[in-house]
Amino acid sequence: MENYQKKVMRSVFTVKQKSFITPHYIRVVFEVTNEQLDLLANVKPGSNNKIYISPKGMNLIYFTNKESSVLPELLPVMRTYTTRSIDFEKKELSIDFVAHGDNGPASAWAQKAEAGDILGIAMKESIRDLVPQANEFLLIGDATALPVMGSILEQLPKDVHVKAVLEVHGKKDRINFTSQANVSIDWVYNKHPEKGSELAKFIKRVLLPDTKTKRFAFVAAEYSTVKTLRSYFKEEKGWDKSEFTASAYWKAGKSESESVTERREEKQD
Repeated sequence: MENYQKKVMRSVFTVKQKSFITPHYIRVVFEVTNEQLDLLANVKPGSNNKIYISPKGMNLIYFTNKESSVLPELLPVMRTYTTRSIDFEKKELSIDFVAHGDNGPASAWAQKAEAGDILGIAMKESIRDLVPQANEFLLIGDATALPVMGSILEQLPKDVHVKAVLEVHGKKDRINFTSQANVSIDWVYNKHPEKGSELAKFIKRVLLPDTKTKRFAFVAAEYSTVKTLRSYFKEEKGWDKSEFTASAYWKAGKSESESVTERREEKQD
């Protein structure tokens, strides 16, 4: 049990500031206490976390487990997000949210968040790199994947080549990423991602990294796009399973809890 506690941390964080870094992209910066600094010591930016949103009008987070006896109406809503960055000097933790109105509890929370508000966050310790070593990378993602894409680009060394194809709402939602790597980004615009995406079709017109290089593709997007691209790399192009990873971050028309089984099964195919 002691070993498990060292690998997982759960804590309540307080909002320090919030900003719209693009018209459809919100960055929420949380204060980090000295105690939380110790908990975050081995958390990798870009790794997944679980956020806990308290019921409306309640300023308390109940972290649940199998033994919980909390009334259902007091339980928080839980969603999976990405730890965008951790600044140990400034004592800040940042999480980015796609802003799409009240269509989803996390988006609704982020758009209304103010300094002093709280959010429960659970993270696993991880020192593993987000992607394996390679000479050429192909990064493919929709708006929900921008935080992890940003973290990957920041962590890649110089002398590697990166082709990124990223889907956002429009031109004003393009983000300037920082990277030592040689990066080229193609932006795909989609005002209604819940109605379908052209991302997979776009990728099929892209010149893929040559087999002579050590290559790796990282795919993170909506379920249908990920399923299509997984088949494309595996079946049509014959890529080895060690040369790519594909994760469905969401499924159109379904909440995270409703689609979790389907998304997990698709990844195991």
